[in-house]
Amino acid sequence: MPPSVLFVRDSVNHQNKVLEVDGSNQLSVKDAISQSSLSNIDSACSNISADQATATNQSTANGSLATIATASGSQATAANQATANSSLGTLATASADQATAAHQLTVQGKLDTINSTLGGTLTVSSSAPARSSGSIASAASKSAGDLSSSIDGNAHRKCAIFGSCSSNSGSVKIHISHDNANFYEDNHAQYYANYSNGHIAGHFDLNARYFKVEFMDTATYTLEYAMID
Repeated sequence: MPPSVLFVRDSVNHQNKVLEVDGSNQLSVKDAISQSSLSNIDSACSNISADQATATNQSTANGSLATIATASGSQATAANQATANSSLGTLATASADQATAAHQLTVQGKLDTINSTLGGTLTVSSSAPARSSGSIASAASKSAGDLSSSIDGNAHRKCAIFGSCSSNSGSVKIHISHDNANFYEDNHAQYYANYSNGHIAGHFDLNARYFKVEFMDTATYTLEYAMID
């Protein structure tokens, strides 16, 4: 089979020409303009690479590296170490100064002052508590339900009543008030006569200012009170 032949058009002479390849089947291209540009680029790249490796440029780079090495080494010279040691010594001295004998004496003096302030004799007041007392009934005949006069318990905290009743079954009850006008029975404060001798006694807190005594049986009563602050 005969080989195929490929023709191309000559754009200058307007003639058909056979397209040829070399022994390696590579198309032979001849473009003077392109080859000239490629040649210039190749030459420029070669010059740049060579320039970067000249002895002069290498010397410049070596000098810069030496400068950096000198600056780094300067940080560890004996003179700089001595300066650093001196600064650390100053700090150590300042810290040690906080524990000098003079400072310890100052602290000790303050502790002595505190000790002296806390020392001494504790003074305790020996004054007697305020008391008040009086009579509620003295051999008085009372009917069941009678009330005594009101008693002002101001400035006192506790009250005791005591006396006797002619009826062995007699008793008394406390009424309290904060305004000396409205009185109320205190059902927790009712005291009974002793069956054998008729004695009556009891005590209560003065949470309200005023109080009265109600005689619960018809009998003869002798009754007193005593208050304490």
